[in-house]
Amino acid sequence: MKKILSIILVAVLSISLTNCEGFLDKEPTDSVVAENALATLEDAGVAVNGMYTLLKYYTVFGNYMIQMGDLRADLLVANEGNYIVYSYDYDPSQNSYFTLWRNFYTTITRANAIIKNIDVLEVPADKQSIKDDYLGQAYAVRAFCYFNIARLYGRPYRFDSGASLGAVLITEPVSPSEARLPRSTVAQTYAQIEDDLTTALGLLSKEKNTGHFNYWAAKFLQAKVALYKGDNNLAYTAAKEVITSGPYSLIPRDQYLASWAEVGNNESIFEGLVNLQSAIDGDNGFGGSFYYSMWFGSTNCGASIVPTKAWRDMFTLTPNDIRAQWIAYDDPAGSGKQTGEYWLKKFIGNTGFTPFLNNPRYMRLAEAYLIAAEAGNATGKSDADAMLLAVAQRADPTVTSITATPENVERERMKELIGEGDRFFDLMRRNGTYVKNDPHNPFTGVLKWSDDRVMLPMSSDELIIYPELEQNPGYKK
Repeated sequence: MKKILSIILVAVLSISLTNCEGFLDKEPTDSVVAENALATLEDAGVAVNGMYTLLKYYTVFGNYMIQMGDLRADLLVANEGNYIVYSYDYDPSQNSYFTLWRNFYTTITRANAIIKNIDVLEVPADKQSIKDDYLGQAYAVRAFCYFNIARLYGRPYRFDSGASLGAVLITEPVSPSEARLPRSTVAQTYAQIEDDLTTALGLLSKEKNTGHFNYWAAKFLQAKVALYKGDNNLAYTAAKEVITSGPYSLIPRDQYLASWAEVGNNESIFEGLVNLQSAIDGDNGFGGSFYYSMWFGSTNCGASIVPTKAWRDMFTLTPNDIRAQWIAYDDPAGSGKQTGEYWLKKFIGNTGFTPFLNNPRYMRLAEAYLIAAEAGNATGKSDADAMLLAVAQRADPTVTSITATPENVERERMKELIGEGDRFFDLMRRNGTYVKNDPHNPFTGVLKWSDDRVMLPMSSDELIIYPELEQNPGYKK
């Protein structure tokens, strides 16, 4: 029975990591001893469900991760507030923006405990596939977290072939004092991600599982990781498998706008499941979600983030593009907040209820098509153009042909994925350079992948608790 005690450690760490000052505290703040913590398959299911909890919070994909992917880029602008992110004015002491590190490691710690402990469970033969799936989910979630840590805190892989500092690789549910490891390189972080995904793919179910990793979500992540790494053959092959063999399909054009109110629609591969009452009560931080900040339709909404004029102008030459209908004008004499601004009416809320309630979309089939188009074009695949056309023509039936050039793929990604947290990382992974110059925000500037501000700093709170943690270049220790 002592083999199961490390699951207790993850419960302890989950409490202490959320409440203490750093992701590695000196001692757990609570101790609970229960020898039946993971005694049944049902217990394992509860632990697996809990593993996903933090990812959907505003401190991860409900807000901060999307800010880091979109507000740092050139399609959305801070109309009021959010200037620190928009203008890259980071300081290690501004810890509210750097809870991403802590929350990803809390999730990793939970995954590690499941991986370590689930092997001791004895289950009937007809339940073995469920046990395998739970284990596969833990490996996939760990890979997902490490991928995002690498994107946030390391330089793009292709900048220096992954030689820069990346994640602290922790693969055991060890105590905090045992986990004081140095940061690995981005290349080593990617290697861990790839190993975890290979293991996960051999375990995961291929059935739809909204809100959880399944085989297809892990295969999608494999494609995306390969794209960031520059392994276009694998990126194409993995994305193509999701498209041709997975149980998903592109939402038809006439249902597309309304589909953003649907939970687990046919195009959704992996999304966070937001609880309705929790969202209303603000329990999970959804009252301050990124999507709430982009909304203007009621007086209690944020109305602080708007699409740039440059993004809106992309649709002037394609008036039939259904995504142009995301642009909503807030008439000063109307019933909204009367700002006279143009807003992004993409995230309309689950069941159309409220922008407080939007499931973060981690993976969608449309992006798999875009990955296949980009990687397919780079490797001379004959259907690369067809992959891009599927997305472009769904939005605009007048588009009858399109070539999957890097420029065309980028344009479709800009139109299709706005507000989903990828634009900044898209630019940086390709050595993209862009200029910020929007009348809504006084900040102007140019950012390249060689700039230290591409990486977030380690927060001062983390460094106090964990002084061995290496700070990123350009930031004070």
